[in-house]
Formats: sequence, structure tokens, C-alpha cells
Amino acid sequence: MTASPPLGDTRAAWLLAGVEFFFALSWVVYVIFLPELLARGGIDRRYLPWIIAADQLIFALADWWMGVAVDRARAALRMIGPMLVLLSAVSALAMLLMPWLAATPALFLLAIGVWVATSSALRAPPYVLLSRYAGRATLPRLAGIQLLGLAVASALAPYLAIVLKGVDPALPFLLSALAVAASALALVHVERRLPAAVAPAAGTVPQTPGGRAKGSWAFLLLLALLLAIGQQVHSLINSAAQYKRLADPALLPWLLPVFWIGFSFGLLGAGRLVRARGVLQVLQGACALGALALTGTVLAVSLEALLLSQFAAGIFWAAILCAAIGLAAESGHPLHTGRHTGALMATLAVAAFSRIGLAASGGAAAVGAQVLDWLPVALWCVVALIVRRMR
Repeated sequence: MTASPPLGDTRAAWLLAGVEFFFALSWVVYVIFLPELLARGGIDRRYLPWIIAADQLIFALADWWMGVAVDRARAALRMIGPMLVLLSAVSALAMLLMPWLAATPALFLLAIGVWVATSSALRAPPYVLLSRYAGRATLPRLAGIQLLGLAVASALAPYLAIVLKGVDPALPFLLSALAVAASALALVHVERRLPAAVAPAAGTVPQTPGGRAKGSWAFLLLLALLLAIGQQVHSLINSAAQYKRLADPALLPWLLPVFWIGFSFGLLGAGRLVRARGVLQVLQGACALGALALTGTVLAVSLEALLLSQFAAGIFWAAILCAAIGLAAESGHPLHTGRHTGALMATLAVAAFSRIGLAASGGAAAVGAQVLDWLPVALWCVVALIVRRMR
């Protein structure tokens, strides 16, 4: 049996789960009110999906940059807390000003760009802090706890859309900005509790990875991209149509979170499973079983069967994500954890961009519902076959 992480490590993970929750919730609030804010500035609604898609591209670039910056700071034995506080403060200010700048499109779009770019301080860096705090072996489990913040925020999104309907955007944006600012202080608290940094020993300073190592990591990121695109298409395009086929559309706000509820339950056990079985074995099993669960959502002939399949798909997506974070931590030199984690976060953002672009360009309607239903299954099956041969 493997030992559990120390209590302090677990507390740090729960604290970072709160950071993840408030960051994800600020994004939910932004997406809910963006149509109204665009209307205030006279921006045509047809640009809405493309603005959100552009946000994802900014996320991707900023995530990678933040990961590299964190690695460089660690290599120089510098604390990254002050940098994260500064970026989070700018992010909070930009979000606070959005409702007031909405009437001026140029300033409003600039505020969005600043907010998205600086918000990356709350995406990749917390996982890097966690890897320093707990070490590589326990990272998947503690990252699973941290990801619960994202899961809860995603599950709440349909309810918030109902609760906040008709509310002036200024108040939700103010509360979100304050929460983001407070989250930055939580990051500083976690970093101060870290063990004292140790200078790299002679000969252990990371060198530029060779071509084979770079190619191997790039290939793993490609597999992560395929998995993430499958998850995006399933949970944000296909799920609503699948539920409408078997239930009253009015129930959608109560049904759509089932995937994320399964994701939450999966996170609670995925980390232990990864530590017991290893990241590759968990990834192999989760991809295969996840593809089977997605097949169940396509073929379900009753609401009960669909709910069970959605719940199972969420569990296996949790296992995949925890294994992927563990793989990012294990790949290469310990002082490259930031750039690998940042690259993984960037890959998830590119997957979201791909899904939004598919829907906004009319590609989703062009390929047809049946093809879209089976696309996530096909992508996860392809990855399952590839990782099955990996050692």
C-alpha cells in the first residue's frame, strides 16, 4: 500500500481547489453576461462565439508563457507569489471594469484581452506549486482535489444562468473580481508554506531537451488534444441534444451537470488509483472505458441509461485528466514542470477553441448530429488504441 499525502499537503490542495473554483466561476459569470455587454456597445451578436474563441487562444498562449516564467523563477530560487498577486490584481481590475467599459467597444475588448491573459496566473501555476509542495508521486491525487473547484463551478453553470437572469452585471462582476483577488492571496499562502528552495546541484541544471524528448512530449500533447476535443464536443454540444431526445428540455439545467457530478466523484478516487497503478495504466483503462461510456450516451434509449452513461463518462474524464497532469509532472526535468503543465493547460484551451470554432462556423450543423454524436467516441477510441501500445 502507498502512504497518503501529509495533512498539510491535502490542506494546500483544498485551498487551491478554492482558487480553481473562483477562477472557473468568474469565467462562467463572464460567459453568461457577455451577450448583454456586447449589446451595450452595439457589437453584433454573431461575433459572440468568435470573441470567446479568441479568449481561448489567448489562454493557450498565456498558459504556456506562465509555465515557462514559473520554471525560470524556480530555477533562480525566486518566489513566484508576488508575480501571481500582481497579475491577479490586474485580472480582477479588468473584470471589475468590464461592465463600465461595455459602451465603448474598443476599451471593452481590450479589458477582455487583459483579463483573459492575466487570468492565466490562476491556471497552470497552482499545479506547479502543488508539485513542489507534494512531489511528483502524490501530485495526481492532490491535483484531483484541486480540480474539484473546476468541477463544482462547471456543475453550477446552468443554475447560475437561471439565477442571474435579469441581474445587473456590475454586482456579479464585482464579486467575481474580489474572489479572484482573494484567490491570489491563497496562492501566496501556499507558496510560503513550501519547503525552502534548494539550489540545483552542479550538473542538474536542466538542459534543452533533445529532439526525441521534444517529439515524445509533443505527441503526448496531441493525444491530450484529441481527448479534450472529444470531451468538449460531448459535454458542450452533444449532451444537450441527447437529453432533449429523452427528456423535457425544461429539465436541461438539472440534467447537464450530471457529467460534472460524475467528474467530481471521479476526482476523489482517480488520484489514489494513479498512485497505485501508475499514470499510464490508468490512462489506458480510462480511455477505453470512457469511450465505452460515451457509446452508452449515444445509444441510450431511456433517460436512466443516459444519466448513468453521462455520470460514468465524467468519472473517466476525471481519471484521464489526473493521469495527464501526473504525466506532465513526470515528463522531463523537475524544473520543467511549469512549462509542461502550462502546455497541457494550453492544449485544453486549444480544444475549447476547436469546439467553439466548429459550432460558430456552422461545421457542427454541416457534419450532422449523428457524426457529432460518434466523434467523441471515435477520438477516445483512437487514443485508447495508441496508449495501449505505449510503455
